[in-house]
Amino acid sequence: MHPNVTTDLENLQAPVRGIYAGRDQFVPPEAVRELEARLKGLGKTAEFHIYPETDHAFFNDQRPEVYNARAAEDAWRQVLQFFAKNLRGEFE
Repeated sequence: MHPNVTTDLENLQAPVRGIYAGRDQFVPPEAVRELEARLKGLGKTAEFHIYPETDHAFFNDQRPEVYNARAAEDAWRQVLQFFAKNLRGEFE
């Protein structure tokens, strides 16, 4: 997580889906793995995925220097699956 962000993970009740860039200087893969382990250690539902060949903001198609279409498409598919699984009935 970003060093300036604090969270109350102990009281977290929602499942977490994290999607990260493998070459992210702001949130490096080590921090992602640490957060996932901490969440799971607290008994939380957490699924994280790191796209190794991507840079920070790889999903932003307005930034061609970092945009990665293949990773962005897969990440979006994962987000939709996560929503379908965890928000079923929430908006009906």
